[in-house]
Amino acid sequence: MQRSCLLLPLLLLAGCSAPTDSAGSYPQNPAISDAQGHPRDSTTFYFPAADSLPATYVSKSKRPTSYVIDESVMNCTDEMKYASYALTYFKAPVLSNYYLGTDTYRFLWLRSFHLPVLLTLSANEEGASLRTQVLDKKPGFHMLTVQHPDSLSPTVTAGERTRAQKYYTQTMADPEFIRSVAEGKRRAQLIDSADTVLPVTHQQLQHFRQLLAQYQFQRTSACQPVLMLDGAYWLLEAHQASGYNMVARRSPDETDGFHKACEYLLDLSSARGEERY
Repeated sequence: MQRSCLLLPLLLLAGCSAPTDSAGSYPQNPAISDAQGHPRDSTTFYFPAADSLPATYVSKSKRPTSYVIDESVMNCTDEMKYASYALTYFKAPVLSNYYLGTDTYRFLWLRSFHLPVLLTLSANEEGASLRTQVLDKKPGFHMLTVQHPDSLSPTVTAGERTRAQKYYTQTMADPEFIRSVAEGKRRAQLIDSADTVLPVTHQQLQHFRQLLAQYQFQRTSACQPVLMLDGAYWLLEAHQASGYNMVARRSPDETDGFHKACEYLLDLSSARGEERY
């Protein structure tokens, strides 16, 4: 039914007023999430697409015929896709699409050799709190397998086939291998005992915001690709009525302002004792 805005001036003001500033600062795209932040599905990209390109990015059309693979031709799309995928395991809302009514700062910490951690700082007129969540394994699945002797090339020698058969039989009977296969197929779960909510004082909240301001968080490029295999992926989001910002870095330097802001959240959380890198 079409809403009528013709009769009373009061109804006109109430029903046909312009959107609030907080609403106008967000895309409000229902193809990404609903107004409560629920993602469309597990493939939802949680971040603005433009944030996946660094300021120094050189597009394919502008690259020379021969070029060196370095940061200028890299983007952050794959890392941010995996971060989005990880956030679905934490059952976290999308913060970049609709303003959800509460100022929120969220730190996703994906380490190569330790469990994934998510810290969520929520602040409103009643106060602030910091929630810690931890997954019991990395998001995703991996398959372990061993080559069956029947799949070997017809040209292999009888000795090679015998060795392959022996290895296959031993491996398939190894309890540790069987456990590893099952673990690879298991979906990551939230650790209930690690799910905590701690109060954050007004002074602590203000100090964190000061760290962001000193770092110039809102003006900093979200994406900064680096050639690094291991390490840790640090991603911080700021979700406010005035708008959304995010910055992601891989193993940031301890002297970096971004590192200091994220580490301050870690110090306030129940994950303060986790291995940092």
